[in-house]
Order: sequence, then structure tokens, then C-alpha cells
Amino acid sequence: MTGETVDGNDVLAVREAAARAVERARSGQGPTLLECETYRWHGHFEGDPQSYRTVEEVDEWKARDPLKLLRSQLINEDQLAAEELSSLEQDIEKVVQEASEAAEASELPAETTILEDVYASPIYPDEVPSGSR
Repeated sequence: MTGETVDGNDVLAVREAAARAVERARSGQGPTLLECETYRWHGHFEGDPQSYRTVEEVDEWKARDPLKLLRSQLINEDQLAAEELSSLEQDIEKVVQEASEAAEASELPAETTILEDVYASPIYPDEVPSGSR
């Protein structure tokens, strides 16, 4: 299988690699494994003391935040003005906030629906809760 490693913190590099992978697949050349190298800012679990890395190391990676890098690139290349980006960010934050509030206000789904839309057809039909068929 074809594989490609890409800087996972570079939004445009990931987009280009994904486009190449899609083109390969659509042209009948098979799948592509994309390895997008990035960094986990948080520990392995809540309360992880993270003794395996320094605060400076995490800060260095946070400085390479993909969204911050893309924002800077768009502004520096005169593709979008800072004001336009700020307006877009506010619009996005509003949409996310509204979606979050709607989700929090909605009722929890019935337990009998737990396997709905998980499989194209149940692997083990006898184990599907009766209300989810």
C-alpha cells in the first residue's frame, strides 16, 4: 500500500496529501495510508502528571497549533484579512455554542437504540436490543 507521511500541524499539507490519496483511489490505484504527524498536548488521562515531557516541549508544540498557523498563513499571504478571520471565528463559535446548547437540552436516547446506525446490518442479530431493529 502506498503511504505518505505529512506534517499533521500543516493544514494545507494535510489537504494536499489527502487530495493525492483521493485521486489515487478514484483512479483505481488503491488506498493510501496517510501518517499525519502531530502532537498530543494533554496527558494520557485526566490528572496525568506528564513526567515524560517538559512544559517547554508542550509549549513548543502549542506554538505550532494548526489553526493558528493557518490563520497566520492566510493573513501573511493576503488571502484573508484578520478582521474577516475574526468574523468567521465568531460565526463558528456561535454555531458550535448553539449546537452544544441544543445537545445539552435534548433528552438522552433510549438504551434500546444503542446499536442503531452502528452496522449496515447487525453482525449478531440475536444480540441487538429488541427496540432497535
